[in-house]
Amino acid sequence: MLLIPAIDIKNNNCVRLEKGDMSKFYIFSKNPLLVINKWINYNIKRFHLIDLDGAIVGKPKNLLSIKSIINYKNNNNVELQVGGGIRDVDTIDYYFNLGVNYVILGTKAILDLKFLESISFKNEDKIILAIDIKNLKIAINGWKNYYKLNLNNFFKKISDFPIESIIYTDVKRDGTLKGLNVDMFLKISKNIDKPAIIGGGLSNYKDIEKIFSLQRKNLLGIICGKSIYSGKINIYKNINKVNYFNKYYIS
Repeated sequence: MLLIPAIDIKNNNCVRLEKGDMSKFYIFSKNPLLVINKWINYNIKRFHLIDLDGAIVGKPKNLLSIKSIINYKNNNNVELQVGGGIRDVDTIDYYFNLGVNYVILGTKAILDLKFLESISFKNEDKIILAIDIKNLKIAINGWKNYYKLNLNNFFKKISDFPIESIIYTDVKRDGTLKGLNVDMFLKISKNIDKPAIIGGGLSNYKDIEKIFSLQRKNLLGIICGKSIYSGKINIYKNINKVNYFNKYYIS
């Protein structure tokens, strides 16, 4: 299982949102490159990089910061999953050509299954599907709109698609430090035959240990955001715990 720090970019700053609200954000660093450098030194193996402005407009907007992080990542033995406004083949190819390990798809993949099917077979085990849920609906278009979808039927339709993993995020808990929605994750993960990543609300190591203890075979990782930026989870002081969880990484 991986602990995956989130690096959310807005106006080329590293920020954290609250409950997916673009108007509620806090700038943690004006130099995102320094952020990834810090986590690399703490033995982190994978990073979650999101272009928030890109998610709103439907195309990459923070390429200055994103490209610098990708270039830095290419010189270090870590993986990078990138999302936010990626809704066409050209953008996906562009990111892979830069050296990104995984591309995260949300809006386009959810609304167009034929697109998800074709792009996943073209890039086997390199596409990640993001499922952001609020009030039992899926958030799309940069969390501006919500789409009612029968997830069980949806997961059946994509069961043969060679995607790398599925990210489940509880939007109402994201950036709140109120704890992971373990019950909802269990309901969803039972119907997922792919590796799963959970995010939204991580508060402390007890959260990590709780979901780790469930021993879900398909649990790939947990996205860490505000919890590590605010110091609720101190990776430096608990590097042994990070190594303990990461040794179960199911690559």
